[in-house]
Amino acid sequence: MLTSQQVFSVTGRAARVACLCLVVLASTILPSFAQDASKKLLVAYAGLISTHAGVWLGEDQGFYKRHGLDVTSVFTGSGSVTSQALIAGEARVASTSVGPTAGAILAGADLVILAGTINILPYQLWVTAQIRQPADLRGKRLAISTFGSGSHLAAEVALQNLGLDPARDKVAIIQVGTQPERVAALVTGKIESTVLEPGFGHAARGKGLTMMSDLTKLEAPYLNTVLVASRRYIKENPQQTESYLKGTVDGLAFLSNPANERAVKSVLARRLMLSTPQSVQIMYDATVEIHAKTKVPYATVPGVQNMIDALQRVNPRLASLKAADMIDNSFIERLDKSGYIAEAMKRGR
Repeated sequence: MLTSQQVFSVTGRAARVACLCLVVLASTILPSFAQDASKKLLVAYAGLISTHAGVWLGEDQGFYKRHGLDVTSVFTGSGSVTSQALIAGEARVASTSVGPTAGAILAGADLVILAGTINILPYQLWVTAQIRQPADLRGKRLAISTFGSGSHLAAEVALQNLGLDPARDKVAIIQVGTQPERVAALVTGKIESTVLEPGFGHAARGKGLTMMSDLTKLEAPYLNTVLVASRRYIKENPQQTESYLKGTVDGLAFLSNPANERAVKSVLARRLMLSTPQSVQIMYDATVEIHAKTKVPYATVPGVQNMIDALQRVNPRLASLKAADMIDNSFIERLDKSGYIAEAMKRGR
């Protein structure tokens, strides 16, 4: 039986180190970016979760280079830090979630969603053995990564679907950190529940824990992972923006081809710090299944709106935002109409 430490090994310092690395990389990349804007691109991603696999593969398999970009991707530790990096110009584009993006836009940032790579909530609610029914969660603790993150939104939706209200039922939603950290907290009894992507959920299963709710099966659309940039950047750099999206589409297509299983596993193992062949296989299978639901990476209005609505309990001011105003699908639409996306996905099959 695998322990969470055997399956996933990530330290609590990861987010802090990554944020420092983002600043250092920005200081070295941005000057050369100004000199050769067609090549250098710093891309931020918000979490250690396989929903960013399209970006990782675009970088590691050389797809961005094929389109004239020299991409460096950096883990920021949270969606809010990712948004801050975009606003400050330390990162030009990002793979992140709707919640932090909406919060930044509400505060006046000129960020815009360019594409949607994951069109479901790729999370499951896992609980300790003592939690046998939804009512047992009352007065208990539910761990997320950070407030406003994709995991936070998933927690809100999971509780709602179980007929629970965090305020009324005194369910304490607390920040614990990355998925490996949340698994460790769960198996040691420091928390009673958490949301995990399916690949990480198996570490919890191996310790006799229980999946109470599978959000991947929800019929309502939720746009979990989005590609974001500032409106100013895409206006001033339309070619680089299109090249970035092409490279990401190529990464998504590469992921979907079974012939590339070995290469995809290698990227997932390195990026997520997986330590055993079993954990790599589990993560690969879950990642392919989650991404398979996205045929063309449009950012859909209902998918974004449902994400905003789910977080309004935490931030009622989000009600003033309209999903349609946060989206610019023009780049994806051009790639779709030109046949580029269909050709890429055909290669993936």
